[in-house]
Amino acid sequence: VKSKPVETAQKAAKKATEDFVVGEDLLAELKTDLARILELMHYPSDISVSSDKEYVTAQFRGEYVNEIVEQNGKILDSLQYLLRKIIGKKYSEKAIISLDAGDFRAVRTEELRQLGLELAAEVKKSGKTGSIPSLNPSERRVVHLALQDDKGVRSRSVGEGLFKKVLIYRPGSKGRKG
Repeated sequence: VKSKPVETAQKAAKKATEDFVVGEDLLAELKTDLARILELMHYPSDISVSSDKEYVTAQFRGEYVNEIVEQNGKILDSLQYLLRKIIGKKYSEKAIISLDAGDFRAVRTEELRQLGLELAAEVKKSGKTGSIPSLNPSERRVVHLALQDDKGVRSRSVGEGLFKKVLIYRPGSKGRKG
């Protein structure tokens, strides 16, 4: 049973999110900061910035896309983290910033989804726990969502720090290596 103050606060938070629109100055600053960082890295790129409510996407294209997305997008993820910190210090708006180079995010999401499904099929066939190493939180979420409706397997994240592995195992096996 929820109390009235809790319900009121939840409704107010939901309303604030529905009405939230990222300001043009934040978008311009994000584009300028990202362009400057990429120039300092010697990866000048064409940048487009768009927003939908609180979600901001910066997309860049150009000859350095491959360098930026190599190693499964570690540079891209690092840039995203850095820009979230820079913009978070300057603006009180709670924008959710996502960076993409070329179509890396869409391609990577599909690769991870397929990897999770293939590993789940192997786990169901062999009965042995499988794992996908070193994924960041958003990548782990892709795998967990891909497997959430499959009653023949379970998945969970294990490890310390930001990058964790995803274990895929049969129900009742407690996710142990085997």
